[in-house]
Amino acid sequence: MEKIHPKERFSHNERSATTSDDFLNEAVLASGMDPRRTETRRLSGGFMNSMFLATSGAQRLVLRIYATDMATARREFDLLRLLANRAISTPKVHALLEVRQRPLVVMEYLEGTTLEERLLSSEPPSLDVYAAIGRELAAIHRITFEKGGFLGPGAQPDGRYDLFSVFLYGYIETTLKALECRPDRLNLATNRRLQQLVKGKWPLVLSTEPRRQLVHTDFNPKNIMIAPGAAPKIAGIVDWEFCLSGNGLIDLGNFFRFAYDYPEGAKQKLLEGYREAGGELPSVWEDVARLLDLGNMCSFLERREDYQKSFHTAHVVIQATLDHFGYM
Repeated sequence: MEKIHPKERFSHNERSATTSDDFLNEAVLASGMDPRRTETRRLSGGFMNSMFLATSGAQRLVLRIYATDMATARREFDLLRLLANRAISTPKVHALLEVRQRPLVVMEYLEGTTLEERLLSSEPPSLDVYAAIGRELAAIHRITFEKGGFLGPGAQPDGRYDLFSVFLYGYIETTLKALECRPDRLNLATNRRLQQLVKGKWPLVLSTEPRRQLVHTDFNPKNIMIAPGAAPKIAGIVDWEFCLSGNGLIDLGNFFRFAYDYPEGAKQKLLEGYREAGGELPSVWEDVARLLDLGNMCSFLERREDYQKSFHTAHVVIQATLDHFGYM
């Protein structure tokens, strides 16, 4: 698999990349702070949305400014309120606002750095941090719902689908058919091999259903905050805007998409922590996780914007998946 540097994998949303000083001042004021006495600093990440740390004296707040709509912001806000009383490390949320028709969530600042930043630093975390990550993921997946769907108001599934895997299969199939007219996004030969792979191997995915777990869907190093200090403690799991009720194995597909990011033994540690905390894994979990992650690749390729970095990442992951299953 071609190696891609973590900072070169995804294109930034244009709206996320451009946030004016005037807008920031209005956002700070709406959050209850005085712009004249507040310093703002952009935080790392934010491929879709932007995050700013607002500091005024001893007070520090994070302003999460959305490039999408209020429904997306409310989904994340409501879920984080729900998780505040659960055994999952997440930032506390203080307010859901709208500034210049853009949603804004004001939340707690978590002291620490992302796992991605730690992996790229001269002091990567110990292997024990992966066991802690596994325990966090198991705690997420232990939250279940009576029905499937994307989470809506009150952090409840909207019932858009019954089984996530059936819904995702339809989405992948429809997207690949549409991309047959866009060889600039995915060449036709690769597209057709991918369609054959999905059709041939999807029964593996269906064999793991039904699952109606809380799913993060963007569970990877840039969204896992590591607390400072020698102990491998998780400060928080962030960026929940795509959360849903479905098959949690997609979170493992996302995390291990670029397995070369991690040191030897990291996967085993994470799986040990996951099982220790009550997470259940079928024997085919790794193949299923790879197949589910193809839905994310399709979402990259169907974007209207010309996101060349994201397109390239999708091509690399798709080819690696085809190779893994022998559809070369």
